[in-house]
Amino acid sequence: MNLNALEFIIFCLAAYRITHFLVFDKVFEPVRRYFVVRDFAGPLPTFTLQGGRIRRFIGKVFVCHWCAGIWTVGALAFGLWAVASIMWVYTALAAAAVLSLIETCWTKAVGLPEMIERREP
Repeated sequence: MNLNALEFIIFCLAAYRITHFLVFDKVFEPVRRYFVVRDFAGPLPTFTLQGGRIRRFIGKVFVCHWCAGIWTVGALAFGLWAVASIMWVYTALAAAAVLSLIETCWTKAVGLPEMIERREP
């Protein structure tokens, strides 16, 4: 597997986006909750691993962006090896990563608060 510089950047951004999705994004929370329950009420976040050995292992991966990143890169590298035309998927993920980084920078620069889900009483 030989990647040129642009393909390597695309690969890295795709890995960033998937890792962020697995560890942080709210849309993945219902799946993540099956493996680990997080509590952000105190000064430091805590987590409780769920289930047996395999579920607990996956839960550990879902609370650690370093750990999830390693597994994500492994899966993406396998994808490059197994499917020759997968780079277009990685390019879409890389674009989503760049867009999320731009949005985060813009939100912080202009002082907008994070989006908070509001529920009707």
